Amino acid sequence: MTTRTEAFAKVNFTLEVFGKRVDGYHALRSVVVPVTLSDTLDVATAEDGVVESDSGYSDDLCEKAAHALRDVIAQRRDASGRVFPLGARIHVEKRVPAGGGLGGGSADAAATLVALNAAWGAGLSMRELAEVGAKVGSDVPALVFAQTGVPVLMEGRGEKVAPMPELARRLDLVLVNPGVFSSTAEVFRAAKSRVTDDPSILYNIRCALESGDVAEIAASLVNDLEPAAMELHPEIAAAKSALASAGVVGAAMSGSGSTVFGLVPSEAEGRAVAASLRGMGFAAWSAKTHCPVV
Repeated sequence: MTTRTEAFAKVNFTLEVFGKRVDGYHALRSVVVPVTLSDTLDVATAEDGVVESDSGYSDDLCEKAAHALRDVIAQRRDASGRVFPLGARIHVEKRVPAGGGLGGGSADAAATLVALNAAWGAGLSMRELAEVGAKVGSDVPALVFAQTGVPVLMEGRGEKVAPMPELARRLDLVLVNPGVFSSTAEVFRAAKSRVTDDPSILYNIRCALESGDVAEIAASLVNDLEPAAMELHPEIAAAKSALASAGVVGAAMSGSGSTVFGLVPSEAEGRAVAASLRGMGFAAWSAKTHCPVV
């Protein structure tokens, strides 16, 4: 059986970075919002117990996700009680840029978990799949929920996720990638952590999302990694400047970069802005937040 599924990317409307935890990871708090830019996965089950993926990543998160899920459900028995191995072949059609802060590889892993959970008859809940995803990568738990169009509040190193129903409507936005690979590890090493908590950041974005007002949401965008990423890669600053000059309502970097995004009032304006930026040599996409509300 082969299942075709979309692996939806994400943007971070807020990303707060605190000090390092005892496990060496930084403590985070982020509002993660799925967007309609996606990779396409064809996930086929196999009875030989072999898991293979052509995602193109040397650190293949699709394979990691499949193995992690298989470890959780161990072995499955058929009607006669015979135990047989769980295998899969995963084909990935890439559209989300690597090293772009959009969670492309993690989204592929999350989509793999959702598809194989059904195909292998595991019956895990979304919360249980997110727990499996935490063993694969920090962004994977949030992106498990993102596959259903649910924005989430992500905390800890990424393993703590809570669905956020506050997003009142779909939003139009433009994604711009300057064509540089932004290393998450390098950006975190260069970034300055918050010394104290500022609860108004989360409060403001919650209120803005509830209102659905684009200008209010734009004014609430925060990314603590942006200064460090722009210092490491001036191309990111140039992309944000070009995006702002194109007339978006507000702009910010997603994740650890290198993609920046801007909110726009309408789909038509988003298409026009994206076309203008492509004319300047940037990779740019018109997209929407991928949410189960209109």
